[in-house]
Amino acid sequence: MQLPKLVCVCCVLALVGATAGTYNDARAAEEKPVTDTSASLKEMPLLDGEVWQAMTASERIAFIWGIGHVVTMEREAAEQRPELKKAGLAAKMAEGLSGIPMNEITGMITEYYKENPGSLKEPVMKVLWDRIVNPRIKAGFVEGTKE
Repeated sequence: MQLPKLVCVCCVLALVGATAGTYNDARAAEEKPVTDTSASLKEMPLLDGEVWQAMTASERIAFIWGIGHVVTMEREAAEQRPELKKAGLAAKMAEGLSGIPMNEITGMITEYYKENPGSLKEPVMKVLWDRIVNPRIKAGFVEGTKE
């Protein structure tokens, strides 16, 4: 009676160990950086659809979250220093993205690239602006006209 229990426990432990190894391998592959961030830059490279498609869902959320922080910082600065208040990019981004969950934003961008594989070289910010922000804003940057 003891031997079958021992064999059963060994089998379970072997299965758990094999599964953990597979999980760790998959997680390590998922955490591989998409681009080389150690290279010296003359200017910030634009994130395009090819890189976007290779990013994990968490990386996509982090990108949108970063945009949100820039928008929030500009809005906060404009509240404290009225001379900074203007209808700039951040103000229009805040207006156009207001009320849309980050998961939905990343999903819309991902879906655009899936439906338009010939547009993978388009910057993510252009897709974000053209497909999500611009249709939701009341006026553009110049004298109340939409651009």
